Amino acid sequence: MTSHSVIHGGGTSTPELEESDLKYFCDLIEERAGIHLKPAKHDLVRTRLRSRIGAHNLQSYTEYKDLLASLSDNNPEWEIFTNLLTTNKTDFFREPKHFDFLINQIIPEWSRTHQKTFKVWSAACSTGEEPYTLAMILSRYLPKGKDFKIFATDIDTEVLKVAQNAVYGVTKQHEIPKDYQQPCIELGRREAKNWFRIKPELKERVVFKQHNLIERMAPNPDTFDLVLCRNVLIYFAPENIDFVQAKLFTTVKPGGHFFIGHSESLQGMKHRWKSVSPSVFKKAA
Repeated sequence: MTSHSVIHGGGTSTPELEESDLKYFCDLIEERAGIHLKPAKHDLVRTRLRSRIGAHNLQSYTEYKDLLASLSDNNPEWEIFTNLLTTNKTDFFREPKHFDFLINQIIPEWSRTHQKTFKVWSAACSTGEEPYTLAMILSRYLPKGKDFKIFATDIDTEVLKVAQNAVYGVTKQHEIPKDYQQPCIELGRREAKNWFRIKPELKERVVFKQHNLIERMAPNPDTFDLVLCRNVLIYFAPENIDFVQAKLFTTVKPGGHFFIGHSESLQGMKHRWKSVSPSVFKKAA
């Protein structure tokens, strides 16, 4: 969300997608994951779901709709359906002003407290670039004697596998500032020369878990010094944005912070956050 994988296009021999079937799929993904698919995405619903018609030897989208309607809640097809229609575009050090705020404002302020462990929740972590960026920064800037824990979640089980693996193509290496590279990543050699991995001492500081943001309960009993839910709310209808921000408010410690994406807003919503910087909010101490 991240956050949640951009919906891809496909080939040409696509069965016709009836308006009623399209509405069913769009309503379903909104109900299950909170994602509101605008009309511009409707062609992409067609291309993404076409693979499931073939996988089940079906003839039409209507038959796939009927199949979904017949499934129990724990059928693995639901996970595939959700993964196909969620959005995962992310980079290391994406929206760097947030990380500047973390380094210059949050860490110094938190370091003056008696707390020992800085706790972060990356609430739509996608393929892991955001939580690993946080691990790089916290390992560098937290004072001696202070520790950190990063909890990272996403609804999409496929992107979580990539995140847990912590191996990325060298085409992403440029996203990581040069002075972070040597301490934080290891470049592959020989047959792995097109890849790099996050160093194990950083990787082990991040715990990943599958979580749907529109579930009522938070996925972790902890409260956090910082929660990031960036570039996910942009896909949600207003009532789901309101629900998610209120739920996340309960997971932030008094005096803690909340980041949303720079293109997102809580404007027009009744909320209890204090706005302290563009797309940065604070919970009153």
